[in-house]
Amino acid sequence: MSLRQQQKANTRSKIKTIAKQAFLTQGIEATSTRYLSDQAGIAVGTLFVHFPDKLALVKDIFFDEMDAALRTAVVAQKASASPIDYLLQMAQVLFDFYDQYAEFTRLVLLDSLAKGGFHTKQMTVISEGIIKRFKQIGVDEKTASIFADNMIANYWFVLLNAVPKGVLGQEAIEHLKRMNLPFEMSYRSALKNRS
Repeated sequence: MSLRQQQKANTRSKIKTIAKQAFLTQGIEATSTRYLSDQAGIAVGTLFVHFPDKLALVKDIFFDEMDAALRTAVVAQKASASPIDYLLQMAQVLFDFYDQYAEFTRLVLLDSLAKGGFHTKQMTVISEGIIKRFKQIGVDEKTASIFADNMIANYWFVLLNAVPKGVLGQEAIEHLKRMNLPFEMSYRSALKNRS
């Protein structure tokens, strides 16, 4: 890496560190780009060279933090054959993260939903994990896909009802668990019939 590239990377990292702290303490909306550039000791134009707008900066921080949270969770995650347990484990990690970064979540999630971004892709990966777990006990592909679609719809329902309130937590997990009880019963029945 050249000296210029290193300086650019250092400036970008400094902006993100300052912005994360400011966003968490002052709020995203209350933090101006002027404030961030002053704190970083750079011109506002330099800030926009690194991040074209405040949302781009918010998203960059959000995804870095989410990546770290998910990596930590993967290490701590219990192996789960049950599609419901798998969904609940993933939801617990995501809901805890969303609670910690509530204002970030509202902005980034709205942008993602409007543009078919990260969260839609994330749910596709989780859906594939659910389908896989149903198929492992002999549920056919079509039925497993229908179950997964409904479980993911329940996830979206719980998420979109809770995010505006700024709290997901255990209450949201319990709600998701209750909504997916029919699929838990279907899983247990298929598992029993397989034996």
